[in-house]
Parts: sequence; C-alpha cells; structure tokens
Amino acid sequence: MSSFPTAFSRAPSLMFTMQNLSNINSTNVRLGRLNNQLATGLDILRPSDDPVRSAAISTLDTRIEHTNQLLQNLNFAGSSVGTLDQILADAKNLVDEAASIASSQINSDPETRESQALIIDSLIDSLYSLSNQESLIGHVFGGSAPGRQPIIYDRGAYRFVGEVGGLTAALGTASNVPLTLGVGSAIGELSSRMEGTVNLDPDLTADTLLTDLNGANRLGVNTGIIEFSYNGGQVAQVDLTGAVTVGDVLDRLNAAVIEYESDQAVTVLGPSAFSVNNGSISVDIPAGNLEFFDIAGSSVASDLGLTNNAAVPFNAGNPDGIDLDPKLTWTSPITSLAGLGGTPLGSIQLNNNAATHTIDLSGAQTLADIKSAIEAGNTGVRVLISDDQQSINIVTESAGLQTHALSISEVLGGGDTAALLGIRTLAGSTRLSDFNDGDGVSIIEGRTDPLTGLVDPALNTDFEIKLGDGFTISIDLSTADIATVDTFVAAVNAQADAQLTAAGRPTTDFSANMGAISNGIEFNQSAALGAGGPIGIRPVNNSQAAEQLGLMDGKSGGANTLLRSEDRATIRVNNLFSHLLDLSEALKNDDTFGIELATKRLGISQDHVIQARSTVGGYSRRLDDEVRRQEDRVVFDQAVRSQLRDLDFAAASSEFAQLQLQLQAGLSVAAQSQQRTLLDFLG
Repeated sequence: MSSFPTAFSRAPSLMFTMQNLSNINSTNVRLGRLNNQLATGLDILRPSDDPVRSAAISTLDTRIEHTNQLLQNLNFAGSSVGTLDQILADAKNLVDEAASIASSQINSDPETRESQALIIDSLIDSLYSLSNQESLIGHVFGGSAPGRQPIIYDRGAYRFVGEVGGLTAALGTASNVPLTLGVGSAIGELSSRMEGTVNLDPDLTADTLLTDLNGANRLGVNTGIIEFSYNGGQVAQVDLTGAVTVGDVLDRLNAAVIEYESDQAVTVLGPSAFSVNNGSISVDIPAGNLEFFDIAGSSVASDLGLTNNAAVPFNAGNPDGIDLDPKLTWTSPITSLAGLGGTPLGSIQLNNNAATHTIDLSGAQTLADIKSAIEAGNTGVRVLISDDQQSINIVTESAGLQTHALSISEVLGGGDTAALLGIRTLAGSTRLSDFNDGDGVSIIEGRTDPLTGLVDPALNTDFEIKLGDGFTISIDLSTADIATVDTFVAAVNAQADAQLTAAGRPTTDFSANMGAISNGIEFNQSAALGAGGPIGIRPVNNSQAAEQLGLMDGKSGGANTLLRSEDRATIRVNNLFSHLLDLSEALKNDDTFGIELATKRLGISQDHVIQARSTVGGYSRRLDDEVRRQEDRVVFDQAVRSQLRDLDFAAASSEFAQLQLQLQAGLSVAAQSQQRTLLDFLG
C-alpha cells in the first residue's frame, strides 16, 4: 500500500509517482509468481528460489527415476521367472506321466509296451518344445545367451548348446537372481565325469600374467616396492608397481640390480641375470649372496618367491626362488606344460553322438589350440579348464542313447596322447563306480555256508573264465578289487596266476590288462590255447559283475587269443531327455531290466525338476519382496519430495487474496497522489 513519505515536507510529484509505481510492480511480481505456483502446484519454480531444497529435490528425482527403472526391470524379471516356473510345472507333469507309464509296464506284454513307447516319444517331443520356450527376454534355458535356442536335435540326440550361468539384471537386492537357467538345470545338463587325470603343471614364462599365478604363498601375487642387498651391503629398492607379466618383473629386477652394481661398484649378476626356471624366478649369481626383503606391511617379495621364512639368499648354489604355481590358461604354450614330460602330442579318437572323430593335436601350440581342435567338426563336446586350473575336463552336450555316449581312446601311432593329456575315458585309474553311467559294478561278497557259518569262496565267486582248452579260472572279487580298473586287473591276474600255478600250468597261459589302444579290459590266452577256442565268460551265483564290466558283450580277436570287454566307462548326459530315451528304447525292445533301470532314473529326474522348481519359486519370492520394497521406497521418496517441492494451496490462496487487496490499495493511493493541490501552484 502506498504511503506519503513523512521525511519530506515537500517533494516533487515524480518522486511520489516512482515510489508508487515501484510498490505496485513489486506486488504484481509477487502476484505473478504466486499465480505460477498455483497453476503448477509447485512451491519452487527454479533452483534459485531455494538452492538447498532444490538440491534435495534433484537427488530425490534421481532416486525415484532409478527406482521406477528397477520396477520395470523387476516386471520383466517376474515375467521370465514366471515362465520358467510354468515350464518346470509342465515338465514335472510330463515326467510324472512317464514314470507312471514305466511303472505300469514292468509286468506288461510286448505289444502294450510298443504302444506305450509311442506315448513316451510324444512326451520327448513335448519336452523338446518346452525346453526351447521363450519369455520376454529370450529362451529361458539359454543361460547367459538367451537369444540362442538352447536345445537342438542332432542325429538322434538332444544337444544342449546353451551357456553356463543365467542372465542377470539390475534388480536391487535381487540382482543375483538369474532370469534364465543354463548348464546344470533340470533340463540343461552336461556330462560331468570326464575330469582330467593329469596335472599339466604349466611352467613359468615371461608372458605369464601375474594374475595367472597362485604365488609362493598360494594367495596370488601383489605388486609394489621391495628391497634387496648384496652381501649384506647397501639396501636398495625396486618398484614393481604396475607390473603385468612375469617379464615385466624380470625387466625391473634386472634394471634395478644393474643400477645397484654401478652405484656400489660391485658385480652381482652373471650372463643370464634374472630368468625363469620351471615355476620359479631364477637369478644367475656367480658369487656372493643376493637377498630380497619385504617392506613393512607388504608381501610382494614373498608372493614372488624371492624370499622365504628361512631367509635363504640367492647364490650360486641356490639360484631359484620358490615355485609360483602358474595356473593353466588357454594361452599356456604346449611347450610349457611340464605334465607332458616333453613328449610331443599326436592324435586321439573321440566317439560321441554316434560319430567317430580322429583328432590330430600334433600342431597345437597352446592349450586353446587343443580346445579348438577337439571342439571343431561338430563333435558335440566342450573342453574346460578344471576348477583348480591344473588339468582339462571334457564334457559332452548330447543327451541320447548309450550309442551316443562319449568315449576317448588312443590312436595307433598317436603317441598315447589321450593318456598324456589325462582325457582317456577308460584308463587304469578309471573308477569302476563310474561304469554304467555311474551305477558301478556290483559283486557277491560275504556269503556264508549255512552249515558252518563261515564265508564260502564258492558262494562268492562272481564269474568264471574258460580258456580254449576248457580250463576254468574262478574270479572272486572283493570291494577293494573294484576300486579302479588297475585294481580289478591286478586281482584277476593274481587269482589266475594262483590257480594256474596250483594246476601245474604256466602263468603265461592267461593274463589280463587294460587295452593299450582301444578302450576295454583285455583277457589274453596263449596262441596254443587260442587254437582250441575263444575265451569264455560265465557269471556265477547270479553276480552281475561280468555283465557290468562289459565282459559278457566282449569281442574276440587275435585268432581267439584276445577277449576285449565292451567299454562300460562311456560318458553320458544324465538328464530328463536321456532317461526318457532310455525308457522308450527299453519299451520297444521289450527289455524288463531296462524299463526298471529307466524307472529308477526317472525318479532322479523327478527330484531334479522338483528341486529346480522350488529354486525358481524362491527366486520369484525374492523378486516379489523386492518389488514391494522398491514400491515402498518410491512412495516414501515421493512424499518427502512433495513436502520439499509442492505448494501449500491454503496458505498460497490466503496470500493471493492479501496481495490482490494490497494491489488494489496501492492503485487507489497512487491515483489519489496524482491529484493536483494548491501546493502544485506555489513557487
């Protein structure tokens, strides 16, 4: 409201006019701002209105936007996990139906079994369709690559080509929930038995990354500053910070010691200076002692094997540090693999998915070359580095019948390459518990004579070996005898030698051994006995050992001097596909034992599907909990932002009315002040 300034007894009209105009403009500005506030509902129209509150509002805006994005991600994740749950529910119904059919056909007739096999085949087709279903983000069984179909039909088998792990996304505290399933799921299984039996023990090279070293303390390798001295003299430092490879470490050590030689006027290093030897850093010290030390709180020298608790210095008699235990990597050169003993590689024979591949590894330069050669040509296998990074494992992707199982053997003239690499599927060290898809070999043991109560060897004999002239060798196996192929062969040879000797026959009449080239346990008889007929095997006391060892299906050779067992150490994918295929095959062949075995394995598949579904249910629960948590967070943040940003309409309306009245009064006063009076005419 305009007022007459009492400080002036007389004043020009312009002063009154300007002051009135200023007051009216100020009121109009406040009315304009308040009008904008009422129109937008916001108390703060620009950051300069209140910088502190504006900063807080900006932070809340960012949090709300991030939370809304998380809620969208959670929506997609929930859809994918829901699809997974439904597929597993359908798979559970499918396997339940198959198990019911299997149970009902144990005592059925061939015609009924044949018709039921057709139903099992249709269930397999349904499972194939289920396993390749997609959600909003892709194939739910594709693992970390949901864009690719995970199961393909390949020459009568169902091959899992999905990836390890599952796809994840930013889902708040549920970010580790996989939205897809890959290797290891109820459907996406790979074989798991072929673990390399040879520690390839890679040597240290200049190109070895420090991150690929377990280190002298088996805790990895750190970099930083270390100290050294020669013959107890002046202590110097070398900075290894930022070193990436062993070669980097060697170069810095060489440079530091050479500078030390110049500064101290001494000769420390010989011609070889710092180098590598097997798994250690080596130093050429013609004379004297070179010692390394860690600075307080550091373990760099210790990690690199340059010092130890015994404080043994480097000298002519001790040129090597502690072994750094290099890890096996795909870039490991073949020449650096001490486990091969310097023996060159040749060829291996790989049988998988009803196909035979002869693979030449003689040209491999690195471990990656071996991987590429074995996986090439649609072999259907994957080559992996073991968890301890010392050997290689091979798994098959194809779930099929026994004829599709994986086996790796030697090639004539191949230099025992499969054994060198530790990947021969049937070797002397192979556990008999791994035979027959993990069912192992069962024996008769501990049976006693009902009259004497003593263990009777005749009642515990597992099978008999009949030579060409009719001589019979009885084999009574114990638990210790069936630990590995080697222990079985040793037990057979020991019992055969004892019985041949007791009969006055030479022990050269018979021997057992592991096949040198082809996979199989070999029984041999002399040429003279072979002329009389082949080696025969007869089970005794209802023992299944001979059958489970593959001896009953063995093949004769070498003019009847050889009987080679069927390879029962082949590797299969034990998942729902293979179990359903086994059941279908058993029904078609009217194989009661096969139906019983398939029924047992389907029970395992049922457990796997139930477990997978319960796991997915847990994922779904975590996603639901996270959705509620994020929704609560959005509501809270919006409430706080509203308190900071939004307009108080009641107060604003009252202020607006007050400003309108003030403007009206100001205009009235201004109008009155512009009226002429006697004073305007007085000089």
